[in-house]
Amino acid sequence: MGRFLKRGGVFLAATTMLYVAAMALMVHVPVLGEPAIYRANDYFIRPGGSTWTRYREFDPKGRYDAVIIGSSHAYLGYDPYVVAERGYRAFNLGSDAQSPLCTYWLVKAYLDSVNTPLLIMDLFDEILQGEALEGASDLIQNQPSDAAAAGIAWSLHDLRGMNMLALRLLARPERPLYGSPLYKGLGFCTTGDSIKTEAGPPPADPMPLRADQKHFTEQIIRLCSERGIKLVLSSHFERRDKRGRAHEGMLRYLPKALAGSGIPYLDFTNAPGIDDRNWFEDNNHLNATGARIFTEQLVDTLEALGYLHSLK
Repeated sequence: MGRFLKRGGVFLAATTMLYVAAMALMVHVPVLGEPAIYRANDYFIRPGGSTWTRYREFDPKGRYDAVIIGSSHAYLGYDPYVVAERGYRAFNLGSDAQSPLCTYWLVKAYLDSVNTPLLIMDLFDEILQGEALEGASDLIQNQPSDAAAAGIAWSLHDLRGMNMLALRLLARPERPLYGSPLYKGLGFCTTGDSIKTEAGPPPADPMPLRADQKHFTEQIIRLCSERGIKLVLSSHFERRDKRGRAHEGMLRYLPKALAGSGIPYLDFTNAPGIDDRNWFEDNNHLNATGARIFTEQLVDTLEALGYLHSLK
């Protein structure tokens, strides 16, 4: 038995060394002007973009009246400058395709009751229906916390997560390779584009929500409670094809997840008067006009519920 364990240990050590050597070679040897690893697979993200910028602008030692978190729905739809006009300090930590699996590790690494007395977490049906790989790839490379990157990579239960973490640890870029022309500041991106078309009908039946995304949603609820962070879940305006039946999965799930927590779910998905043509830049995201209108309504609601009034 001892010989078997010893041989197993030697094999594991040799395999690890070969893996690290191969990854290091791909990270540091250029092919057609860039590291070979970026040509190996499209899930390897180059460092840069709005995620790189916002997570270095965010001050974990500061104090915000509210922090917003979630996917591109969050960083394009929740305008912290509108919140500032109402007398509050807010920051937006949204990132591309950021699902609850990723959000949990970001909250754990960056947020507590001092810097974030109120956390506004955007949720919508599609982010709970999809896998976490796209958002994980962006965050593993572009936010500064090694602990968050390792937690996200491990939680994927996917070798690609370990590959992305290896890229991060071996490359250690000091500056981004590209920026984001839509980045305004305070974590927010914006565009004045409008889709100018009507949305089609919602699907006949909603897609099922993934078990891992539900699990991490519930873990976020628990973690915020443990840290004394007031949590509000929110969904912004949606076009017609994302309303009605398309939204039923969330409406069935969230009351169970929030039962007994006292956490509100502020659901604007089916709000009256939504302008499908002029409030959206594409089929999923609000433009500058839609974000301003939505954020005004959200602040009104938070003030009415006492969540922001108590922080003044």
